Amino acid sequence: MKIITIGLITGLLVLTAYIVISDVTNFETDAERINSIYSETEIFSEAPYSGNTDEKAQHLIIIAKDSWKPGCEVDDLCFLPYEKTINAGETVLFVNEDEFEHNVRLRGDPNYLHFPTDVIRQNEYFVYKFYEMGEYQYHCTLHPWMEGVINIR
Repeated sequence: MKIITIGLITGLLVLTAYIVISDVTNFETDAERINSIYSETEIFSEAPYSGNTDEKAQHLIIIAKDSWKPGCEVDDLCFLPYEKTINAGETVLFVNEDEFEHNVRLRGDPNYLHFPTDVIRQNEYFVYKFYEMGEYQYHCTLHPWMEGVINIR
């Protein structure tokens, strides 16, 4: 009975990961998905007074559906992708596709990337420009298991 239960749980986790990844990869590139987010104004909106630039984003990070629940961190599926590499001076659009509010803060920094807004609601986004090279670890303070990494070269 234990083997069957473990097999079913494993199968459900694999299926869930496949569905989440399939939802994200239905778009061929970040640019196509970003354009979709910008154009679908009846669904997505910019978080008030957020981010550090008005420039159009070049890269995308999604706050995944159901990331408010512990478990997404097991396969690094809370922020999609978990790790992203960009060039200094490029911009990232963070969009919340979860049903719950989240925030994004760099490790060791007291401010949110979307300062002064304290949360990003469902279907809200903000754009952040990274200026300096390095590895930036970030997380959601409301759901501390949610973590990601941005490498700036």
